[in-house]
Amino acid sequence: MPGAAGANGRGPAVLSVAEEPAPEGALASTGSRHELRPNAVSLTGSVVIGVATSAPGQSSAVAMAAMVAVAAYATGPAILIAMVPMLAIALCYQRLNLFEQNCGGPYVWAARAISPYVGYLVAWSMLVGFVLGSVSDILPLGPAMLALVGLDPGGVAGNVLSASVFGLLMTAVAAVGIRATARLQMVFAVVEYAVLLAFSVLGFLAVFVHHDPGTVHPSLHWATLSGVGGKGSLGGAMLVAIYLFTGWDASAYVNEETENRVRNPGRAVLCSVAILGPLYAWIFVSLQGAVPAKALQSHAGDSLVYIAQVLAGNNWAKAMILALVLSVLGTVQGTIVATSRVTYAMGTDRLLPRPFALVHHRFRTPLVASFFWGAVMIVIADLYVVSSSLATAFDDVVNAEAVAFVLFYMATALSTVVYYRRMLTRGLADALLVGVVPLGGAAMLGWVLYKSLPGLNDLERYTLIGIGAAGVVLMFVTARLVKAPFFSLRRSAYSPDESPAGSD
Repeated sequence: MPGAAGANGRGPAVLSVAEEPAPEGALASTGSRHELRPNAVSLTGSVVIGVATSAPGQSSAVAMAAMVAVAAYATGPAILIAMVPMLAIALCYQRLNLFEQNCGGPYVWAARAISPYVGYLVAWSMLVGFVLGSVSDILPLGPAMLALVGLDPGGVAGNVLSASVFGLLMTAVAAVGIRATARLQMVFAVVEYAVLLAFSVLGFLAVFVHHDPGTVHPSLHWATLSGVGGKGSLGGAMLVAIYLFTGWDASAYVNEETENRVRNPGRAVLCSVAILGPLYAWIFVSLQGAVPAKALQSHAGDSLVYIAQVLAGNNWAKAMILALVLSVLGTVQGTIVATSRVTYAMGTDRLLPRPFALVHHRFRTPLVASFFWGAVMIVIADLYVVSSSLATAFDDVVNAEAVAFVLFYMATALSTVVYYRRMLTRGLADALLVGVVPLGGAAMLGWVLYKSLPGLNDLERYTLIGIGAAGVVLMFVTARLVKAPFFSLRRSAYSPDESPAGSD
């Protein structure tokens, strides 16, 4: 199939794309040259970054009790169904990365395919989702670290110290280089997944094979959409499941630093979702019945550790605490890496102050952006610990995180359809690939969003309105007063009959 050239004018950008990566120094959407280190991350490393940023251990610990309650034990079907739109959006990432390899990802693609103004709002929603997500991820770090060494997990000073120190360490590793980040993530992943899989096997044996006293007896209702007694809510369970998946797209934001950056980032996001779906389904189905329902709900804050204690005793439960600590560290580091790359792209596009576009001459990383977001995350986490009123408010605000992710995932799907619209009439396969699948994924996410909005409280609604209004105001300031060249971008579209990408 003939392919359109990428945004830097090098090589076809669709199915017949060349195997070799583009030359060093990817072009930003405005033509400014990015200076991140090329070919620093392997395909395996890119997949590990995506899976680690989703944080299977930490996410499962946070969501286990809520997921079981809302799904009425039908957690497996809800997770696997939620995997469908995630795979559809991952396919959109893969297709659009063939079009342009830019660490700004969705906001750049939306700007080139639809409008720079839409692109800016996508960038804004990305930053909001990343910041809320990174803070919610680091909050359990202090209690887990203190529990691991036998100290009071409720101590304010210990929580502040541990969250600050380890948050700073993860920020420093992220700033030193993407290669070091990928290697450390690999170490974290090996330990975390080994522990999770070992305890899930114990849980499966206790629940499904031996029917140990105190466990919940499994039934065929666990495999239905409505759960035990028809009391489960598929829509509510999918909301929780989408929270579990968020983070898989981190692989796309290190695309300029990945080997074979035209193809491998797309493969990495697809592999990440394909791994996370069955992994989450196995963890939830195997462990959800290990303790009685009331006991699980009463230990909602430390569900996996409690389950590990019941299955193997207090001493072995420390292995689960270690896995959760590594999971939190991994997702904190992965989120800093992803956020700093998007911020760096925005800096080069003059959508943010120029210091965010600076790259360290030795490490070839966005040093200012990395430490800025690391500091923001640590400060908010510390304020959460020391102020009960701020903690209550932030608990409400962070519930809006999924909305931000859903919005820019949907925008990515729409960008795919718009950019590849000339392929829609070429045949059934092309229509499915760049039309039906993206729109289907967006529709499913839209349904989840529709189901979630009525459940938001007043603070969450006003927070979303305020964040949206702030994004619009900043967009017009950047476009009209700063006059960023980004807003002068011409729309691009793939043309099957031409070598270069067409412009409207």
